Amino acid sequence: MKLQDELYTIVGINDKVARIRLLPECAIYQGHFPGNPVTPGVCQVGIVEELAGGICGFRLRLKEVKLLKYTDILRPSQEDVEVNFDKLEEEDEVVMTKGTLMSGGRVFTKFSLVFGKEA
Repeated sequence: MKLQDELYTIVGINDKVARIRLLPECAIYQGHFPGNPVTPGVCQVGIVEELAGGICGFRLRLKEVKLLKYTDILRPSQEDVEVNFDKLEEEDEVVMTKGTLMSGGRVFTKFSLVFGKEA
């Protein structure tokens, strides 16, 4: 499932930081959880995957989770969310990432993920 334009929109992007806006009307929030929506962790990983792939110029597929720590609840009512890539390196057929999802100085997620290039 493509999450861009369904779960979030891109407000701005460069080679290390993407600013996104979560879309509270997304159907995902109807089931997770009605009246108290929370952005599922798997969707947060999907956002990182799509954004990293967009920056690199090709589609990616998750291969390995080195670190994934949810430090706060990410709600669609948050201000714009920054996806910061402290590391975004392509090596052979993999892309290694490390960074955070944050807003207004609050860190919601810390990640270190390895993606493979999708054919």
